[in-house]
Amino acid sequence: MQAGPTTLSGTGRWLRLVLACVLAAMSGFAPALAQPDLDTVAHPEAAAALHQESIVDPATGRVYELLLSQPQKPAPATGYPAVFLFDGNRTAPAALAWLQAHDLADRVLVVGLGYPDTIAFNIPRRFEDLTPTPVAKRPGSGQAAAFLDFVEQRIKPHIARRYPLDPNRTALYGHSLGGLTALYDLAHHPAHHPARFSAYFAASPSLWWDDGRVMPQLKQAVRGDSCARSEPKTVIITVGAKEQPLSTAQTDNPERAAKLARRHMVDNAEQAVEILRRCPAFAVDHQVLAGADHGAALDGGLFHALANWLGEHTTAERLP
Repeated sequence: MQAGPTTLSGTGRWLRLVLACVLAAMSGFAPALAQPDLDTVAHPEAAAALHQESIVDPATGRVYELLLSQPQKPAPATGYPAVFLFDGNRTAPAALAWLQAHDLADRVLVVGLGYPDTIAFNIPRRFEDLTPTPVAKRPGSGQAAAFLDFVEQRIKPHIARRYPLDPNRTALYGHSLGGLTALYDLAHHPAHHPARFSAYFAASPSLWWDDGRVMPQLKQAVRGDSCARSEPKTVIITVGAKEQPLSTAQTDNPERAAKLARRHMVDNAEQAVEILRRCPAFAVDHQVLAGADHGAALDGGLFHALANWLGEHTTAERLP
């Protein structure tokens, strides 16, 4: 595999994050770095603790950045539970910060799937990698299947050569388009053996994409033989209560409120939950995050999923 490590010191990464934030704020371009209501940088101390390295997709020549936690304790006999995260430049530090706060950072491996020279979100790349079908308004979109195959066939073995992984405790987290792509992977590999992931965390999934094309695929995945042959999986779908306002009067931005209303984020999440619960092999958890908009639902959905996945008493002693 072609891969060239690129390591940054904690101090160097911290200075890069601070400088980028200052420049973005001064230039007025901060909203362009991500979706309008998403923070550009979070959890800088955890970000500095992550190991970074580059990995090349040999099929496309594209370079990705892996952000890996560095557990200091030996792996359990079955290997480390691992959570793989889309938009890893933003989500991996958040996941590691939560694990540190719960004394689990040395027991669970964080694998951020990110992009070089990115602080939080690489919008053009995510519209390519995190959309299952192409749409005309987004040239290059619709490459999620190829990206997921790259994760499964290249990134996972690459990680496994360094850290023993528990094949029965691997989770995939995605927010927004990442949540959509997580559910797309679940829909297309319900009976895959061995399972690609044993848990799927979809926060604010963009099920509106391409006129809701993934929803019928979820329905197909739970029908008959597909469901009967499916390996047990944990599925956690979260969404912010403010992502589907009851009226445009509920926000200071009526135009954005109308856009959210058209996307039916809360309704679509509930419909996906209803569909997936038809399959006895799926243990489905659903949470509407009170007071959360699309941005707040990123960390809120991630932390809820980690707490659910790792158990009610999230301490190291509870893990195998």
